[in-house]
Amino acid sequence: MPRIAIVDDSRLVRAFSAGALRAKGHEVVEVEPTSLFEVLKVLRETPVDLLVADFLMPDCPGESLVRACREDAALRDLPILVVSAHRDDISLQRMQQMGISGFLLKPVDASSLVAKVAETLED
Repeated sequence: MPRIAIVDDSRLVRAFSAGALRAKGHEVVEVEPTSLFEVLKVLRETPVDLLVADFLMPDCPGESLVRACREDAALRDLPILVVSAHRDDISLQRMQQMGISGFLLKPVDASSLVAKVAETLED
C-alpha cells in the first residue's frame, strides 16, 4: 500500500487524517512541522508516495514546503495535496503553478480525504 505523509500543525488533524487513511490500508507518516528543515529531512529519510500538507502552519508554511519540495531533486515529483481552512485563490493559483496535485478545503471529512488521496495516487 502507498505510504502517505501528513504534515499539519494540529495534532488532532494529523491523527484524524492518519486514522482515516490507515483504515483504508495506507501506511501513514505523521510529521509535526516544527520547521521546514525538519519536514524536508523526514521526507528525504522516509520516502513517501504522497504528501498531504496544511497550507497555514506557523513554523512551516505550506507554500514554502511546496516550493522546497519542487526544488529538491529527491522530492521534485512527489504528489502534494494541500489542505486549508481558507481558500486564498492567489496562493492556490501559485501552488498550482508549482505543481500541486490537488486542494482540499477544511474541515475535511474522512470520505473526501480518502477519495482525493485515491484519485491523486491513480494519476
